[in-house]
Formats: sequence, structure tokens, C-alpha cells
Amino acid sequence: MKTIPIQKTILATLAFAFSNWKKLLEVSIFPLLLALPFLPELMNLLSMAKPGSEIPDNINFHVTYLLMFIYASMAMLINVYRLVILGNNSVNRLGFVLPNLRFGRFFLLAILLGVGQAITLASIYLLPFYLLLVPLTLNLVSIANDVPYKRIEVTWQSRLNIFLINFIGPFILISLIGLIENDYLDSFFSFISIYWTSISIALCYKVIMANSSTQSH
Repeated sequence: MKTIPIQKTILATLAFAFSNWKKLLEVSIFPLLLALPFLPELMNLLSMAKPGSEIPDNINFHVTYLLMFIYASMAMLINVYRLVILGNNSVNRLGFVLPNLRFGRFFLLAILLGVGQAITLASIYLLPFYLLLVPLTLNLVSIANDVPYKRIEVTWQSRLNIFLINFIGPFILISLIGLIENDYLDSFFSFISIYWTSISIALCYKVIMANSSTQSH
């Protein structure tokens, strides 16, 4: 298989989500319990980024809240990636993730990737550069599953298909939901999109790795 099939990947993502929804909820308990208390403070921190906002005296506490929220978010991603690739027995009960070398490497690459994505999403003219970040995203899945680093070869057609599956699809759905002007519904689907992108990118990783293994024999 030379490219990532869009239709099959979408159907496989839906099938995995529906058949493993209980386990997905279970591995999200620890990250959610960790993140939710910090969410109000995170909103306050983001509001400070607006022009003219004053920096409070307790800015260090706000930064701590942000880091804890990031830690919880990445713990959830690691759990979903491992669940898709290695199965139910690969994740700890309730999704508990301890800081370790794997998490440190995952954190550094995720931050680098996040900065790159923020730059490419700043303008519609920069979106094509997102294709350059696809191998880095796939390496996040590798790190989460304790796979030694190696360069992941991805065809440009596969990169485009991954981009359409993981970004364009959820973006269109959330934009349509936004037309309803319901904040709760918009937040719900934004949250669900996290599961969508993490499951689908892990499935794309499985296809690419399986294809690479076949070609090497």
C-alpha cells in the first residue's frame, strides 16, 4: 500500500472508537482529573495574552497550571497511541502516566511540533508546510510506544491524505458546529476531535510501519 487510504482510515477510526469507547474513557480518567482543576486558570492565562492585559504578580502559578495542563494532555495522547498500537494491556489502569524518559522525549517533540503547527496554521498560505510536519507527528506515536527513533519515510500523497484526515475533516466539522452558536456543543466536539486525531494518526502509523516492514523483506 503506497498511500494512506482516506475512506478506509476514516471508517477504521470510527470502528476503533465505537468498539473501544469504554477503554478510551478509562485511560482518560487520570488525564482528565489532572487537567480539569487547572482549566479555569489556563483560561485566565490565555486571556493575559491579549494586548493591554496586565501581568499578575502570581504569574509563576499560572505558568505551573499551564504546564500541568500540558502534562495531562500529553498523558492522554500517549495512552491513546499505545491503546491503538499495542492494545488494552499496554496502558496503566485509569490512564496513569508517570514522568519518565519516554515522557520527556515525547514532551520535547510535542512542544516543537506544536510551535510548528501554530506557525503553519497562522495563515492559509502556510498550510502546505504542514505536510513537512507529518513525519514528526508519526514519531510521536513511535515515542509513545517505546520504538527507537528512526526516520519515517512518508510519501507526499500519504502526507496529504493524513493532513485531510487529521486536520481538514475535524476543522470542517467544528466549523459547522460553530454555526449553531452553542458553546457547550462546540466544546464537546472540540474535545472529541482530540480522540479523532490521535486514533487516526496512530492507525496511519500502523499502516506506514506495516508497509515499510513488508518492503524491507
